[in-house]
Amino acid sequence: MKPIHLTAGALAMGVSGVAAFAADMYGEGFEIHPVNDIVYEAVSDGAHGGAAFWCAAGEFVEIKLKASPDTQIFVVRGAGVSETTGRKTAAQFTIDAETAGVTPVESGGNLNELVVGESMTAGEARNFCSSG
Repeated sequence: MKPIHLTAGALAMGVSGVAAFAADMYGEGFEIHPVNDIVYEAVSDGAHGGAAFWCAAGEFVEIKLKASPDTQIFVVRGAGVSETTGRKTAAQFTIDAETAGVTPVESGGNLNELVVGESMTAGEARNFCSSG
């Protein structure tokens, strides 16, 4: 299925489904694709830092999954080649660390490292959306 590029017009038309979700991030596309039922992949069409990843993940969790801003988002896999598209820049996340087999860890303090198990709430992640 071709990814959806989410815009205000698309929201107004009521775009539905979790098959693909894209947010316009700092003038570049960022797509979210399901890897499986509990893991999602944020795929960039260019190089983005940790803030852009967290923003896209936070928007996806709140808007598409309709989860609370208090929902914890966990890194499943840091930056690497996309499993869903083959593009060079992607990272994976989940809101169900236990089922995904991810052990939560304390943040190392470097937003751009995207260490497996690091987490923040969807609300915290969306705070990065305005820092472009």
